[in-house]
Amino acid sequence: MKILNSFLLSGFAFLLTFCSPQSPSATSEGSIEGVNVSVDYSSPRVKGRQGKIWGDMLPYGEVWRAGANAATEVTFDQPVMVEGERLDAGTYSLFMIPGEQDWTVIFNAATGISGTEYESVKDQNVLEVSVQPQKNSDLREELNYEVTDGELRLNWEYLTIPLDVQPA
Repeated sequence: MKILNSFLLSGFAFLLTFCSPQSPSATSEGSIEGVNVSVDYSSPRVKGRQGKIWGDMLPYGEVWRAGANAATEVTFDQPVMVEGERLDAGTYSLFMIPGEQDWTVIFNAATGISGTEYESVKDQNVLEVSVQPQKNSDLREELNYEVTDGELRLNWEYLTIPLDVQPA
């Protein structure tokens, strides 16, 4: 019996280690002045690639799905102003174009799509805004989104991408 239990525990540990997703699904939720905001994304890890994420693994000037796996989706339950531009209530796929100085953040009406489908849906872009990345001194191993007072933030590696979000 001890051998069987040991075998079962070893097998379970193996499954957890090797079958768990490399970029697990995550959801961030919060409220900005009464506007409910939800972000559904997959969260990649740095895994020792510090200094190789931005501009290397994710090249500057190329569209990125703002997470891993499927396209990241953001939902606003009321109309909002994003970086001073109006965006209707709804769910949008979120794409970004990293840059050394400025980033372009794209809200697209196509949802439920793979993160690699941007070229076939780019005609459904409803809003594009430019933001400046902020450098952090602390490593963020896991990509995450935060809904804070007046901002939606992507945090990963040594960068934060802040989006000013206000009720419309």
